[in-house]
Amino acid sequence: MNPRQIHGAELIRRGVRLGRQGDLERGVLCLLEGLAAIDERQSPRLALSAYHNLALFLAHLRMSVLARAVVVRARALYRQVGDPVMNARLTWLQGTLAELTGNPRLAGQKLREAIAMFEGLQMAEVADKVRDELAEAERKPRPAARAEK
Repeated sequence: MNPRQIHGAELIRRGVRLGRQGDLERGVLCLLEGLAAIDERQSPRLALSAYHNLALFLAHLRMSVLARAVVVRARALYRQVGDPVMNARLTWLQGTLAELTGNPRLAGQKLREAIAMFEGLQMAEVADKVRDELAEAERKPRPAARAEK
């Protein structure tokens, strides 16, 4: 790996760590810098991990339009990598994004799909985490339906 690629990988790892520790803004900045430094063709899984976490952190920062744009940008990379675990993580991310942006029906659908995918991959612990997120989402009050005029 060339020095720029190595530096980019370090920034991505730092960004993921910072975001998971709750420093979302600094995590986003490191992820963006890391993505700018790497060649996605040389490290597609690393780039995919960066995009995935970037979208998640942006969603938690209530930047849903940007989070969705990142997911759209990464879709081709998800297809290229073709990893069933990463595809299950994408489905989970889509459910999380839907829940955070006030779309409970889509959130429930995507989170249930992710649970089934993780169970099919023999990843019960991860399926349980998604199940917990689904239960939490279902406990939230839903907005009242608008009255017909």
